[in-house]
Amino acid sequence: MSYPPELLSWTREVSSHLPHLTSSQARVLAWYSFAVTLVQSSGISHVAYFLACLLGQKENTVRQRLREVVYEAEQKRGMPRREVDVVLCFAPLLKWILTHWRSPDAVVCLALDATTLRQTFTVLSVSVLVGRCAIPVAWTVLPATQAGAWKPHWQGLLRSVHIPSPWTVLVMADRGLYAKWLFDELVSLTWHPLLRINAQGWVHVRETNQRMFLSQLVSACIGKWWHGQVVCFSADKRLNCTLLVLSDVHQQDVWLIVTDLLPAHVSPTWYALRMWIEIGFKALKSAGFHWERTRMNDPARAERLWLVLALAALRLALLTPEAVPRFPQEQPHYPRLTWLKQALLRQLAALITHAPLPCHPLRMQALPPAPCLEYATQLKTYP
Repeated sequence: MSYPPELLSWTREVSSHLPHLTSSQARVLAWYSFAVTLVQSSGISHVAYFLACLLGQKENTVRQRLREVVYEAEQKRGMPRREVDVVLCFAPLLKWILTHWRSPDAVVCLALDATTLRQTFTVLSVSVLVGRCAIPVAWTVLPATQAGAWKPHWQGLLRSVHIPSPWTVLVMADRGLYAKWLFDELVSLTWHPLLRINAQGWVHVRETNQRMFLSQLVSACIGKWWHGQVVCFSADKRLNCTLLVLSDVHQQDVWLIVTDLLPAHVSPTWYALRMWIEIGFKALKSAGFHWERTRMNDPARAERLWLVLALAALRLALLTPEAVPRFPQEQPHYPRLTWLKQALLRQLAALITHAPLPCHPLRMQALPPAPCLEYATQLKTYP
């Protein structure tokens, strides 16, 4: 039986951009990720049955092939068996994304975050922010109840990916992940951190030579925004940085963000892009591929399944056309369907009508403009 052209094309793409994989590994990963985008499930029963119908093969044969892509080498049948090394896929996956990247400012935004699955897994993920979503490019899966430091895992993930110098890299993380070593690690990679911190501890404002509690600084900026070069915290946690404060009355909490960029070259609104990684996690779970239904309990196998999910997310992102430009005076347009659902339905319609699916460039869109709030020119923290 001949394979659908779109499946053949996607298999060639996976083989081309992940050349370290064997032909068998690349083919099954392509099949798996292709099916996930159509059945909207990463469950092996759904995927195996669909592929068996699509390819005219026995369901148990397809199921075994899908299993072996997440199995360890010793668990596979036959002698010359190799397991998929997920870490070796991180750099080629990011390079694949960058070959399709279009940005007027040559900016790439990464987000760091952790997501959990019941009491089974905790996933630490580095994701590229694309369009109002995020594509994982490096991750590690840990047992959810296992005690231990995350620092070596984050360091390994950050060092496993590389972005060439022409790109400006912004890295965002929420306050639960902030640490001085993380700030220093990102700067050493020539990336620019945008890390949110809690309003605890001291801050010394260099311009005015004021020393105050961070909570006092927050109180002085209610309903306003501010940025300046400061020294945060003290002792071994001392950090020389630029501090950004955004305190809109509609916000639930004030944003305090530290970065190495100069105050004139950065805006606190850029941090809003970090929220896209939450949408990315939702796309892998309840809004798209339903990873939350998995019955896996082995972290290493879950890491390989995440490679399938990352490929599926990338495939749908490449099928999403660029948003139509709108005039500044027009109201912002919010589609009724998410980009994920639009890409899923567009792909389904094209396969039914045998229409070709174009490959669109990946875009982050422009960085958000400066806040439309009054700038706190003076920080009066005394009566």
